[in-house]
Amino acid sequence: MWFWLDLWLGGGLIGGDVYTYYFPQKSFYAEALKQGDIPLWNSLVGHGYPLVAESQTGAFYPPNLLLYRFLDVNTAYNVNHLFHYLLAFCATVWLARDLGTSLFGALFAGLVFVYGWFAPRSCLEWAILTGAYLPLSLAMLNRYFRSRNVQWLWGLSGVLCLQLLPGHFHLAFITLICLSLWSLCEWIAEFRSTRNLSRSAVIQTENPRESEILGASDARPQPANVYRFLQFKRTLILPALAISLGILMASMQLLPTWSLKQNSQRVTSSSADFDPGYGHIPPRYLSQAVIPWYWYRDPQQLDNRLNSQQFLDYPTATNPVEAHLYFGFLPFFLAILGGVSIVRSHSDNDRRLLWLVGFGLLAVIYATGWLLPLLQNFPGFSFFRGPGRYGIVASLAAALWAARGWETIRDSIASRWQVLLAIVISVITLLDLSWVSQRITYAFMVPETPMTRIEESPVRQQLIALPAPARIFGPGPNLLTITGFSATPVYLGIGPAEYFNPDLSYPESPSDRSESPWATFTSKQIEWMQRAGVTHIVSYLPPDPQNAFMKLEWQGIDPLLNGAWGRFQEPIYLSRLLGSRGRISWSENSESTSIDWVLHSSEKIELHVETPIDQMLILTELYDSDWIATIDGQPATSRRIEGMYRGLDIPAGSHRITWNYRSGSFRWGLMISIAGFTIWLIIGITVAKRQKKLQALAI
Repeated sequence: MWFWLDLWLGGGLIGGDVYTYYFPQKSFYAEALKQGDIPLWNSLVGHGYPLVAESQTGAFYPPNLLLYRFLDVNTAYNVNHLFHYLLAFCATVWLARDLGTSLFGALFAGLVFVYGWFAPRSCLEWAILTGAYLPLSLAMLNRYFRSRNVQWLWGLSGVLCLQLLPGHFHLAFITLICLSLWSLCEWIAEFRSTRNLSRSAVIQTENPRESEILGASDARPQPANVYRFLQFKRTLILPALAISLGILMASMQLLPTWSLKQNSQRVTSSSADFDPGYGHIPPRYLSQAVIPWYWYRDPQQLDNRLNSQQFLDYPTATNPVEAHLYFGFLPFFLAILGGVSIVRSHSDNDRRLLWLVGFGLLAVIYATGWLLPLLQNFPGFSFFRGPGRYGIVASLAAALWAARGWETIRDSIASRWQVLLAIVISVITLLDLSWVSQRITYAFMVPETPMTRIEESPVRQQLIALPAPARIFGPGPNLLTITGFSATPVYLGIGPAEYFNPDLSYPESPSDRSESPWATFTSKQIEWMQRAGVTHIVSYLPPDPQNAFMKLEWQGIDPLLNGAWGRFQEPIYLSRLLGSRGRISWSENSESTSIDWVLHSSEKIELHVETPIDQMLILTELYDSDWIATIDGQPATSRRIEGMYRGLDIPAGSHRITWNYRSGSFRWGLMISIAGFTIWLIIGITVAKRQKKLQALAI
């Protein structure tokens, strides 16, 4: 509760991507869930985009389905964060305990990892939701290698599926790398232990239970070559199959995202809108671990300091949050002390801790960006930016080593001082990490959040009264969709390529005068908005009296929007844009044409239209081949208009027009996921029966 007291008390987060990315997505998602629907398409952001494919809504992630269905958006968002902080803490404690760490050492490791790596990244929801599964996955794999019981691999498949369903996938990819490296290290260790055996030598398997799990008929001695195959099977093949099954079960999320990538700004790693090196850790910034006061004393200037190119820096931009790698001043030195103890030890647990630090060191090297020229074209590495995120592995390893360092100190002092020293170390570390997390972040906690005041928004009330769906243009991409109406411009991590095409985007004007007392727009900008179906403009300034296309509708303080923009005492202005074709129009409007909205949902549009002549109906929504059109129930072909909108040729007369969203990639992904879940359940039942049989034999 120390770190997130305002969240516990019903406040919320503001800043970073919270109001420009996550709340717009979650508001739309929550509204659909409350209407009994899981949305596949977001019709509010810009001209629409495939919601599942973009991934960060996490439409099929179980906690999201429950929380956003039954709680208000702000409460659901808070509870989701707090739950995953707790999950990450408990998983780290379990992993540490499983690696032989004392209870206090394990609790200390959980504190260092969660409050060191997660707290500054509270502005990145995906990092909180997916990062919690890294220690849990490693704990599952470690338990499997300790027990040789495939029930832990079965559990690992489920955990990986859960890690993939919230979307984004970068930390899941990092987790897969760690799992693969761990399995490889286990195989090498076992292979080395039997490398001197001849092919004809016989080896007694460890116990009948292991033989049963491995598929052997009994516990009789095995030839060395057979035993080595069993080693290969249990250390590499079975974990690989478990990982593959987890990926298979998440196909309903993965396949749509893969499909979207083919038509997104990330279609190639060299895209102008996608830089894989963004978010790296400059090598000199690694010193933050030991001299945090030098770097964190002036957070406002830190961004400039990090982006002033110096010797060994990767030649691309970064930011303080992505480049953050601090796990506490005392834990750093405890980790060094623990490392000395681990290197001297020969136990299996310490050997695995040594591997983890090896993974962490590799992660730090990659986080600097140095390896990008070698790896950026490889699958996975080419899809994500933010090399600094690999620091999560180093943070986890450092936390576990720090716990071992504490034990080294504990064993060298009298028992009467151990509890006092443990309290002192914990309190100092807690205060240390708390101070840092409040300085290095883009999101801040507030006791009262604008998200709780949606219904009080005058802008929303004005737009609800309109006879046809509105589209708003205003400051802050996506944010205005919280009102429940379509808004542009757009901000998407991965999105349809049309939104990133400069020929189709809103024409920025270098001649705009920020000192003007009016909200001014060039003729090209007005024309773009009219063609894009913008019906209203929200601005910080009143409309220019010389602009004949803008008519002021309302001005004042909006509790939702003013709070989100931090304009607590300054009015905002809602203007109607005249001459706009709106969300839908005819290519040739006249008094004898009409368009009546019958239904407008996330995945279906139904209209009743009338025209005296054959002409085109233009829908200013994003063209996508998965939107299927019909005219009077008969299939019709939509055409791409002006590079991104939908057009439909309508014969003269009165007609019922529908567009239905039918995602082929989601349909295939869902079928694969169902097959994966079926296999997973069958394996789970089989393993449970085998466990029951083994328990009966043991009796």
